[in-house]
Amino acid sequence: MTTQTAQLSVATQALFDRLPVGTYAVEVQPNGGLRFHYVSDRWLQMCGLARDALMANPGLALDVIHPDDRDAMFQANLLALETQQPFHWEGRLRVQARDTWVAISSNPRRLGENRTLWEGVMIDISAYKRLESELRASQARLQRLLEHLPIATSVVELGSEGRVLFSNAEFHRTFGYTSEEVPTVAAWFAQAYPDPQHRAKVRALWSAAQREAMAGTGQIEPVEFAVTCKDGCVRDVLISATIDEGVMIVSFQDITQQKRTQAELRLSEYKFRTLVEDAYAVIYTLNLEGEFQFLSSNLFTLLGYAPEELSGLHFASIVHPDDMAHCKAFMEKVYASNTRQGNLEYRVRHRDGQWHWHVTNASPLHDADGQLIGMIGNAHDVTERKTRETRMSHQATYDELTGLLNRAAFFERLGQLLDVAPTESQPSVGLMFIDLDHFKQINDTHGHAAGDRVLQVIAARLQSALRASDLCGRLGGDEFIGLLVGVSDADTATRIAAQLLERLVEPITLGDLSLMPSCSIGIALSSRHGSEVAELVRRADEAMYRIKQSGRNGVCLAD
Repeated sequence: MTTQTAQLSVATQALFDRLPVGTYAVEVQPNGGLRFHYVSDRWLQMCGLARDALMANPGLALDVIHPDDRDAMFQANLLALETQQPFHWEGRLRVQARDTWVAISSNPRRLGENRTLWEGVMIDISAYKRLESELRASQARLQRLLEHLPIATSVVELGSEGRVLFSNAEFHRTFGYTSEEVPTVAAWFAQAYPDPQHRAKVRALWSAAQREAMAGTGQIEPVEFAVTCKDGCVRDVLISATIDEGVMIVSFQDITQQKRTQAELRLSEYKFRTLVEDAYAVIYTLNLEGEFQFLSSNLFTLLGYAPEELSGLHFASIVHPDDMAHCKAFMEKVYASNTRQGNLEYRVRHRDGQWHWHVTNASPLHDADGQLIGMIGNAHDVTERKTRETRMSHQATYDELTGLLNRAAFFERLGQLLDVAPTESQPSVGLMFIDLDHFKQINDTHGHAAGDRVLQVIAARLQSALRASDLCGRLGGDEFIGLLVGVSDADTATRIAAQLLERLVEPITLGDLSLMPSCSIGIALSSRHGSEVAELVRRADEAMYRIKQSGRNGVCLAD
């Protein structure tokens, strides 16, 4: 039996010596001294001791314990000795000026009165301690990084409690809650979503997103929530998260101001769009090349085009060719001056082919960096005004019934013709006063409509019989006037007047009515009767009355 025990002891020792951990059996004697029954080679190696030296002086085992850790080890050992409970300790060994972290675990076994045998193992945990230290350093770096992030961030422990391990300063600034007020995810939900029904919906939505993230990429994409802060205000927040190794890093992006700005922008755009669409004027933008970039929708009302039909086209596509030079100069002035320009009038083509008058004002257009990129303007239709102005100008110049120059316009042009500079040669002119004979009888017999038609026919014949360089007009009633430019001798003037008379007295047919007009023509020449307008008019008028007195329907040259 003794031989078998000895053989087992040898076999056990050989097994322990091959283990990667140090094993030992040490008796604590009543006087507190140590007596090693067994130590493995690995244990001796870790302690840097020789077997013979240790057996001779067991106290060497205590000397290799790091001075800073020795008291803690003694206290833990005494407590285990008193209670006869297993002894566990982690600390450092100082071996040849090098520290080694070890973990010791041993169990007590009584040998007799006041004698206890401690059998245990010692494991080198230096690598684990280095990893633990690096992990703590990494966690500290991560915490410092999260602390200084400009976005609210929390680190949450996954599990039933959902402890909040850390929240940065931006989190506390954004929501106002302290770490003590939101120690868990449940506390956060209770604070941030005070309405129970709404809270339940939010939790269900977030839990579903969390489960999906844990089963997939580990990422919870941003979800928008309305979060109630400590001061009672509600913020719009995008919440996202990253899940890894049992923790969840949650980011809270406050988009309250962004949403408010977007809402204000939408309102501003709506107001602008409403203003543009309801405006009488077309709002447009041109790039630097003169191509339309934007046209308000009321373009269709004013010109019959949909905005997209003209977008990208040069303004020359609708501007009258005769007005292009003015439009180009206007655009260049806007760009060169970099200031607002206005009151450019030009013609644009309507979809139906008609030309409409527009007036425009425009200002330079810049991008966000202040670079000139084109111009923005408004244009409205002034066709009616231009038509009215043209009509008023025509009425101020021409006789409304016959279309000939009226009295004032005729004499103004006659005066301009005769009022030349002293160094210039004055042109010779012949002035003819033309009066219809017995015109009152036509009105009285056939009515004023017939009389007006006769005046129109006489006017047309007078205009067609004279040269393009000559002038003709209506003085009023049945009196007309003609100007022969470049005529200086009496024979030529008389011959032209006689030919004109033959043309004027041709029969006039008005439906079933046939009329034989009669005219009296008086002539005055600037070469013979003076270059003053009043004198020429007087002499021609006198000559015309002499014809009337001598029987009418003839030509007479002033004396």
